[in-house]
Amino acid sequence: MPLRQPGLDCSSVAADLAARLAPAASLPACRKAVQEACESFDLRYRGGEPVRLLVAERAAFMDQVVAAIWGRFTWDDDIALIAVGGYGRGELHPHSDIDLLILTRRRKLDRYRDSIAGFLAALWDLQFNIGHSARTVSDCVRVARADITVATNLMESRTLAGNRALERAMLAKTGPDKIWPSQRFFRAKRDEQRERHERHGNTEYNLEPNIKEAPGGLRDIQTIHWIAHRHFGITSLETLANGDLLTREEFSQLRESEEFLWRV
Repeated sequence: MPLRQPGLDCSSVAADLAARLAPAASLPACRKAVQEACESFDLRYRGGEPVRLLVAERAAFMDQVVAAIWGRFTWDDDIALIAVGGYGRGELHPHSDIDLLILTRRRKLDRYRDSIAGFLAALWDLQFNIGHSARTVSDCVRVARADITVATNLMESRTLAGNRALERAMLAKTGPDKIWPSQRFFRAKRDEQRERHERHGNTEYNLEPNIKEAPGGLRDIQTIHWIAHRHFGITSLETLANGDLLTREEFSQLRESEEFLWRV
């Protein structure tokens, strides 16, 4: 199951790569460091290392890259760079989108326009797939209230740089006591799942199944996690594995299924 693993470092990737991402380093040097890290991850994957470890370490390495690029620009203390979505929960697969939220408390985004443009341009120059938005806390509330996909992405957030209080404020104002209470969230996710299954023929036996969207795919596993997160406020289903809702065996089966799909 999705497990947040904060504090991971890049030592098992290559200890010297992070140092090569210093603000004084050129973008070509950063690009080479990233390329070498990706090659290292690929070799370890082919060597049979645990895929869960690799997915978490790739995200941790990307944290360092993104934060290093952010540090090349000038910011005040009223802005934060936040990872959201799958990247926010500490999972990153090869070629996956890196979803970022640039968050401020007040409408001061205009003063950061050039810095934001330069930051994103540098990430694109490194050939990353970037999903990004720049919003105030109030913007997040308004958009999340209207769109459950945005609300779900914001649930899985991590501050990479800047003012951590902004993330806490955003989470407090988009929590289930403010918008999308757990029962409504559950019904919306159930309907979303049914529509998704219909698009894929309501069967897991397709000759070429979509491992993310088809019945029994990754999105179904993530949906279980999201609903539990919204209702219980937990970040790992393992927390429930000793209770009445989920047995240890069921948790292990879900975890093994997820890891199998990650490896496909």
